[in-house]
Formats: sequence, C-alpha cells, structure tokens
Amino acid sequence: MKITKEIVERIEGEAVLELEWEKNKINFAKIKFFNYRGLEQIMVSRPLYDALVITPRVCGICSSAHANASILAIEDCYTSFGENLNISAKAKAIREIVLNIEKIHNHIKWYYFTILPELKKIDNNGKKTAYAFAQKEWFEAQKAIVTILKAGSIFSGQWPHASFLMAGGVTCDPLRSDVTQAQNIVDEVIDFCEEHIFGMSLSEFLGIDSSIQIMGSNSSLSDGMDILMRHGFDSIGRSFDKFIALGESYMYDEASKAVKTTVVKADVKFVSESLEHTFFESKANGYTYSKSAMYKKNYFEVGPMARLIIGKDPLIRDFHRRFKDSVVTRVVSRVAEIAHLLNRTQYLLRHLDISQVSCKKPKIHLKVLSGEGVGAVEGARGSLIHRVRVKEGIIKEYDIITPTVWNLGNGSQENPSIAQEAIIGIDSISKADIVFKSFDVCSVCTTQ
Repeated sequence: MKITKEIVERIEGEAVLELEWEKNKINFAKIKFFNYRGLEQIMVSRPLYDALVITPRVCGICSSAHANASILAIEDCYTSFGENLNISAKAKAIREIVLNIEKIHNHIKWYYFTILPELKKIDNNGKKTAYAFAQKEWFEAQKAIVTILKAGSIFSGQWPHASFLMAGGVTCDPLRSDVTQAQNIVDEVIDFCEEHIFGMSLSEFLGIDSSIQIMGSNSSLSDGMDILMRHGFDSIGRSFDKFIALGESYMYDEASKAVKTTVVKADVKFVSESLEHTFFESKANGYTYSKSAMYKKNYFEVGPMARLIIGKDPLIRDFHRRFKDSVVTRVVSRVAEIAHLLNRTQYLLRHLDISQVSCKKPKIHLKVLSGEGVGAVEGARGSLIHRVRVKEGIIKEYDIITPTVWNLGNGSQENPSIAQEAIIGIDSISKADIVFKSFDVCSVCTTQ
C-alpha cells in the first residue's frame, strides 16, 4: 500500500490530504487540519455579549454567519429563561440581507478563484497557466466580489467582523437612501452574473429546470461544466446522497434532512460531535484538530446542494437525477444558489419597512440571565450551529459546529465521512484535489 501526502491550498486556510492507495486508486483519505486557535475556550468565563464580538472573528469570509448563529443562541437563552423576544420583521430582514450578501460574495469568489483555475489547470494537463487572472472576466469577478460587500456594510457598518447584531434585533437604522444604494449595488452584481456566470437574465436562469439548458448557454458556468464533464466529474465525487439543512431558509418550511430526494423533518437536538481521530481524544494517535458532526450518529452533507435538494429546486433536482451527488451537481448547486440569493435579496430590499423598530431591548437584565441556547443558520458552506450555556450573564460553555466539520469529518475505512467517501476510488491526486475543493473547504472555521 502506498501513502501520499499533499498540502491543499487555495482554500480558507490550508489542509493536508493523506491518501492511501491500492491498485492505483485511493483506498482511504485522512483529512488533516492543524491550525487550532481555541476560540470556544477563550469565550468561557466572559460576559455573554462578548460572543457577538469574538465569534465573527472565527472566519474572515463567513463572519456574518457566525454572528447570526451567536445572536440566535443568545436569544434562545432568553427564551429558556422565560422571555420570548419579539424581533421585528425589519430586523429579521436586515439580518438575512447581510447573510445573503456574504454568501453571494463567497460563492462568486469560490467559483472564480478556487474552482475555475483548478479546472483550467486539469484541462491543461496539470500545467499552471497565466490566463486566469489576466482575463477581463476575472477582473470583473473581483470587482463584483468587492462591490457586493459594500451593500452588506451599509447595514452592518463594516465587513468582515461586523457587530451590528443585538438581542432583540439589530443596531442599524437605515434611511431610504441607504436601501436604495444597496438595491443599486445588488443590481450591478446581477448585471455581472447575467453577463458572465449565467449567460442569460436572472429571471430566465431561475426558470430553468434542465441541466441541458445550462450546458447550452454561453457562460462561465457552462465552461466549467464542459471541463467537469470531459474529465468524468459527473460520476466522480459521489458520497452517500444524504443531506441536511438545519438553519431557516425561505426555500423550505423547516429544518430538514433528505436521503436522495426524500425530504423529512430534522431537529438540531439530534446533532452530535465526535472526537474520534482528533488530537483532543489522543495526542499520540490523533491526526487532526477537526471534530466530526453527525445527525443521529450518521454523516450528512450540508451546503448549497443540500439546501436546493431539500428546497426541491427543479434545476438541481434534474442535475441530481442525472449525476447524483457528484462534483458536477455540487459545483452547479453553489453557483445556482447565487441566483436565488440575489433574487431573494432584491425582494427583501424592495419590501423593507424602515419605519419599524430596529431593536426591542430584552426586559431581563443580563446579570441574572441563566440558561442554554442554540442558534442554527445556513452559512455559505452549510449548516452552522452555536450552542451556549450561560449563568448570571457569564458564559460557562460555548460550542461551535461548522459546515466543514459536517462535510470533512474523520471517519474510518468502515464508516467514512462525506468527503472521505467522495474521494475513495479516485485514480489521481489532481482529481481528488478538485473533489476536496468542491466542498468549499474552510479550515479556519473547522479548527476555531
């Protein structure tokens, strides 16, 4: 048996893939994350609201997701103590707008600066080329990434690591001119996506229900699909065909899981973490700082593909019918979600009632607040969970379960995780690398 090791770059942070080979195919993969920071421990013994400043620093890409999960967990503490906070529709909409913008930014960046360059390289027999970042389309993509964040900072004050959330709502109180400015920015990014990513209008793209229609478009999404299909990624990267989405979304009614396309209700209380194969369990035998997240002791995939399958999106259901949970379906799902997020954000901005109150302060004083709370949101990479236990306003325990912990857990050869199963059976390192990156890996979130 041969073992190879590769440092995986062009992700958030870095990881190491240790691949075991038999008969020129990958027999097992160990996914190793080393850069542990210990933010969960840092928050213990601090005032509860410190979590709203510290948790966004878990990651520079999905800081709004962490802030949203944290505030939901804090508000759930108030609920467990007996006070149900009445969050205005305005505050909920602003929270979602900022979170959506973060996802849009991430997805565009991931496709143009992680996936497409890797696909172009594999299509050029592994040779690195200078084409990518010299082309006008890549410049326009970077411009769109920077531009969309300006819309979010109108409400959050800054990006990343914004601190605009408070128990009872949000701290911002936008003017009509602020909302109009955000609408104009979103429209500008829609123009970019229509010209380059979709190759058609946003409304036309959202009306597509067949993978063939994507393949026939003149777009960067179609270009990426062509390369994926030529190199067999329509059948590579398949895992267990099991999905879960635990955060709220307008695309489905409640937290749900799906096995293939059969969708049933899910509950965050059945989520657990495993320390198997980690340095936390054994300094001698562990190999990573990444825990594993499981639902009823089973691995489930999280992320855009999970959300769109659970939301019964016609386009992704057609991709899934043809290609199952392969790299092709996973990549197209993340790009297709950009369209849904842009459309949803347009709607929220158009219907935002700025006359409503931004924040309704809790009646219970923080110094007497004791209880437990859970917050679940759908971040760019999937379901993100924050759990907190507080006593008299002081944090006693804090737990963060990130999307990468769901997708890239530490299973065994007998019971591999989602990404491990997707990598097993591949015959080249370059293909394994693309499968790995198709999950939009974030090692800094994983080892927070």
